[in-house]
Amino acid sequence: MLKTGMKVKRLTKKVGQASPEGTVTSLHGDSVEIKWEDGHTSIVSRESVTPAKHA
Repeated sequence: MLKTGMKVKRLTKKVGQASPEGTVTSLHGDSVEIKWEDGHTSIVSRESVTPAKHA
C-alpha cells in the first residue's frame, strides 16, 4: 500500500534497466504524484511503481 512520504521505484519494461526512485507526494485515486530524485514531478498510475527497498 502506497502512502505519502514513501520511497518508490518506477517499474521498467526492460531487464537490467535502471529504475528511477522518488517520493510519493500525494495520492489521487488510481494515480500517485511522485517527486523523482532528479527533481521533476509526475503523476503515474499506482501499478507503475513499487515501494523501494533499501539495504
